[in-house]
Amino acid sequence: MNRLWKSFVLESNKYSLQCIFQDSYLDLYRYGLRMVQSPEDVKDAIQDLFVNLWSYKNSLSEEVKVKPYLLVSLKHQLTRMKARPGFDLLTEDHERLLRSQELCEIPDPGLKALVSRKLDDLPARQKEILYLKYFEALSYEEIAQILDIQYQSVVNQAFRAVSKLRQDKQLSKLAMLRMNWS
Repeated sequence: MNRLWKSFVLESNKYSLQCIFQDSYLDLYRYGLRMVQSPEDVKDAIQDLFVNLWSYKNSLSEEVKVKPYLLVSLKHQLTRMKARPGFDLLTEDHERLLRSQELCEIPDPGLKALVSRKLDDLPARQKEILYLKYFEALSYEEIAQILDIQYQSVVNQAFRAVSKLRQDKQLSKLAMLRMNWS
């Protein structure tokens, strides 16, 4: 995707921007749904983000990590949208629903509920860090950039979250069973 980005920035290549849009849309959409209730608001924010990219293409740096840059930009776009009247923030029920959709790979409903409950026990920041690390496969540096916090804070929060999950006896048993199945 970095080649596409350079082509877009250096040559104002519309096709490259279209490819970036297509390659990143699903990740941006899922990330946006973690922040707001309305799928339409997320779609609008993504569209606005890419319109802005095209509008400001001459001032963009060619040397960026594209996925983290787009996630940060979407987060800023959604933050700006929050100021609009009638804009809905994500509620706990919506967050729980989205997480359960992400956990759909777990076949056992009881197990799925257990993991969901344990994730609910984590602070919001730790949940977001784990999501970006394990669902979006981002590095700690990229997560720090997206969340606008220090690298060491990301590492510390991830460590605390994983440590808390590992201390849970039910989840530890699950992990052992899963390793035996693999």
